[in-house]
Amino acid sequence: MALLVALDVGTATTRLATADGSVSMSESSVVAIDTRNGDIVDVGDSAWRMVARSPRHVVNFRPLANGTTVDFDVAARLIRAMFDRAGFGRFSRVHVTMSVPSLATSIERRALRQAALQAGASEVALVESTIAAAIGAQLAVEEPVASPIMVLGAGATETAVMSLGGIVTHRSVRVGGTHLDEAIADMLRTRYGVVIAPHVAASLKIDIASPLGSLRKEVRVVPARTVETGQPVSVEVSGGLVEAAITDHVRTVVRSVKECLSEAPPDLAQDVSVRGITLAGGVAQMTDVSELLTREVGVECRAAPQPDLLVLRGLLRCVNDVSALRRTSRNFDD
Repeated sequence: MALLVALDVGTATTRLATADGSVSMSESSVVAIDTRNGDIVDVGDSAWRMVARSPRHVVNFRPLANGTTVDFDVAARLIRAMFDRAGFGRFSRVHVTMSVPSLATSIERRALRQAALQAGASEVALVESTIAAAIGAQLAVEEPVASPIMVLGAGATETAVMSLGGIVTHRSVRVGGTHLDEAIADMLRTRYGVVIAPHVAASLKIDIASPLGSLRKEVRVVPARTVETGQPVSVEVSGGLVEAAITDHVRTVVRSVKECLSEAPPDLAQDVSVRGITLAGGVAQMTDVSELLTREVGVECRAAPQPDLLVLRGLLRCVNDVSALRRTSRNFDD
């Protein structure tokens, strides 16, 4: 009997769950590779924790970035490691339904499917991330009304207006949570001449980042090292500094949403104004994101409960109701 598996491979996190609920896993999408022989040193959360501590010959690599797969061989290794940790044997029949960025080309989609097959899957179906998130949020994607969704991921931000099982308008920008982390790290390097670890930048984004400035006076003391001497130091970082670091990226995201909505047919645009926009993805949990988008776009934007899990939930619904998914044929690849 085949194992029915939902797999959400993201820039920052890879999530896997079985249809029967027996397995549910979440790991960082990081693979530590020994450059001397190409061997994998570690995968997932433990590899992520090695980022600032690994020797020079060990490189921590993300096989997905900016909403696209940059190394399919490493992606296959990541998926294989997830299968192994889930207890799927090499000879298990694993039928995988996995997410794919809406901006992925047909070549990238085929290669992503091949990566899953190389990892040991016997069958692979691809579902676009935006429609998986909409299904996970239980939006009426098959009805003749607008179902707007915005996925604020780690590598990209995607906005889509769906109706009758298909995407009517869509916009993607390669700006996500990892770009906010990098902007914060770059600001500290420029302002104070220090370098911080990636996980430190991510914690600053979560703790004191607010695009509306409500956390401007919050302060965190973080470990760093000086650029010139490499000496370890502690740096005081304010919410105002973090806000300034992410401002340009936030403006890009806002502009992409407006462009997507401006292309919607009048009837669907009216639906959007009434129904509002559902926010998915990890960045949707950042302080004041919903409020900022509501103010700038002029449409109510609200984060769904546990927005980072919406894509996986949608994939699981697809696994359990393939006939319903096939009705959204433009977003489903056998």
